Parts: sequence; structure tokens; C-alpha cells
Amino acid sequence: MHVALVSPAWPLEGKSNGIVTYVHWLRQGLEKEGCRVSVLAFDVDEACRDPNVYRIDRAEPIRRLSNRLTGRSSTYDGGYRIAATLRRLHRSVPVDIVEMEESFGWAINVSRSTRLPLVVKLHGPAFLHLLGEDLRTSDGRAKVRREGASLAHLPVVVSPSRRHLEETLSHYGIQPAVAEQVVNPLGLASDVPLWNRTDHDAHLLLFVGRFDSIKGGDSVILSFRKLLQQRPHLRLVFVGPDRGLRQPSGRWVHIAEFIAELGDPQLSSAISVRGTLAPDEICRLRAKAACVIVASRRESQGYTALEAMLQGCPVVCTDAYGLDELILPRVNGMKAKAGDADDLARQITCLLDDTSLAERLGEEARRYVLEHHDPQAVAKAVLRIYRRTIALSSGSS
Repeated sequence: MHVALVSPAWPLEGKSNGIVTYVHWLRQGLEKEGCRVSVLAFDVDEACRDPNVYRIDRAEPIRRLSNRLTGRSSTYDGGYRIAATLRRLHRSVPVDIVEMEESFGWAINVSRSTRLPLVVKLHGPAFLHLLGEDLRTSDGRAKVRREGASLAHLPVVVSPSRRHLEETLSHYGIQPAVAEQVVNPLGLASDVPLWNRTDHDAHLLLFVGRFDSIKGGDSVILSFRKLLQQRPHLRLVFVGPDRGLRQPSGRWVHIAEFIAELGDPQLSSAISVRGTLAPDEICRLRAKAACVIVASRRESQGYTALEAMLQGCPVVCTDAYGLDELILPRVNGMKAKAGDADDLARQITCLLDDTSLAERLGEEARRYVLEHHDPQAVAKAVLRIYRRTIALSSGSS
């Protein structure tokens, strides 16, 4: 079977994005199952020499001119660009099936323009992952509307989170022929260090994620301030891009200003803001931290949590959607209410107070990911859905 997977960027190294991570590991699993896999990506590193990776075509000149004249966002042309690249690939090596994200309603354009069997994977969607003012902007409303219109016409929809899937079907009032949960696959390089109780820094906390409302960076800083009052030797390493928080007034506040406005010099000196780091650097930090914090307010099935779990790290996460499905409290991690800085601090304290508990939860977290998120096992489940999709497309079922 020749599978085409659509990704925003390629390769995984240097591209910090959950969809890129998903495509990377799913591709490996599918190839082990004997599939040919082509990756179509908008942003391909110039050094990439993989013959099965294709840069998605630019928009046609007439469409670019039309966009300039009408003021229409070129973002919505993504589906046509993917379709053009797929048609070129299909003429060279026939494609059996396409899998892509739901973003911007691109999938329906691809389906109609190529007539290829297509599976759409819910990595968002916008009505769940846009918060506050972002959801009320004209662009936000347009994205939600376009995604809903696209999903309404597609027969196969999958999601890593059962709750995400159910809420999406309910929100848009749709009933696709196939609607299933398929977890995100994840593997680990052999040289990645694992967490252990004798070789970590008991005073180091780690957060990996954007500084914005969705990833909950503000909650992390507020909970850390509370912890610091009782544990003045604690340090927080904050890794990830600074997108900023939109205030009710419309003003954007970035991380340095957010910390400064709390008026606590001790807090400022105890937080190390690292920005975006390479994956191997993050892996080393996870292995050294007393615990890894995942504070998302919305999350389908975050790789930030899965990657920490696979390294055997003690994890404190929120009960946000897909994260709630990953963590069983005091079994494979600790869980706090999303957006509740006080509860987040309480759960972190449990791990800091009990290294044996932290070790046990980390070991169970690793076992859980190895058992449920193995790339080849996920690929087998995905292939069953691909075969059903192809059968639906051919009218044989």
C-alpha cells in the first residue's frame, strides 16, 4: 500500500510540532508493516535528501494574484496546494490513500480535487483549541466554520482522543461512516537517557511548551511561585516559544513581562527561560528534572506528556481532554485541574515529597506508552482503517 501523509514540516529534527512528530513515528510503523510512505510537507529543510519527501507546491500564480486583489488569506489555499502535489505524485507512483490534518478545512479540497481515499486526523480542531479572543476573531470564526464544513463531507475521521472525537461529532452534528480513536505513536532513540531516582536534580522542575493560554505557561509560573514560598531552592526551566497571553483589554503580555508584573525578585531569579531547544537537549533536561509539568488547558493527546512518560519521568499534567485519558492519578502520573495553579502546585508537591512514588509513577508511565503507543502497533490499527476507507471509496462496503 502506498500511503501519503501530509505534514506541516519535515524532518522532525528542528521542527517542534506535534503533527510532525506524529507523521515521523507513524511513517516508521507503516514502513515496518511493508507500506510505501510518501511525506508531503509545506516546509522541508533544504538539507533533506529523502526521495520520499515532497515539498508541497506553491499556490498557482492566478490564485496568488486573486488573493492580493481581494485581501483573502492565502492560508486557505493549502488544500489546493496539497492536492496539486498529490496529483503529481499520483501520476508518478499511484497513491492508495491519504492521511492529513483537519486544519483550515483543507481536507475537503484535497478529497474533491484528487478523488483519492482520505482519512482526516483530528489534531485540533479549532473550535476546541482556540481560546478567548482568538476564537472570536474573524480568522478564528472562519477557521472553525471551514473545518466543520470540511468534516461534514468526509466519510472517515479519526482522533487520538476519544473525548475530542465525540465533542467534534456533536459540535458539528456529523456522522461519518468511520469515526474511531487512534492513539498517537511514539518511539525513542536508543541513546535517550531515562529518568532514575539516583541521578536527577531534586530541586529542578521542567516545563516544555509554548507560553500561551492553551499550553498553560501562566499556570505553571503561578504554581511555581506558590511552591517557591515553601521551597526556596527550587528552580524552574521553561522551554518553548513565547507566543504571549492576550489580556481582556486586547494587550499581549510575554513571559518576561508576566513574571516581572508578579513583583517577586526571587521568582525571576529562579526561572530559567530557555526558548526553543533541540529535542536531544530537552531529553537530557527531562532525565535531570524532579518532575515534568504539562499544564495545557486544551490538548488532544500531547506529545510533551507522552515523550516524558516514555523516558520514565514523573509527570504532573492537567485533566485537559486527551491528557485526561493518558494519566491515571497515582498510577502513572499526577493530575491537576486545568487552569488551577493551586491544584497544580499540590500535585507537584506530592512528587517532590515522595521520591519512591515519583519513581514508581515514572516506571509505570514508561510501561504504559511502550504498551499502548508503539509505532508498529498503532500502524496496524491505522491500516485496518485505511482498508475500510479504500473499500468505502470503491463502493465495496
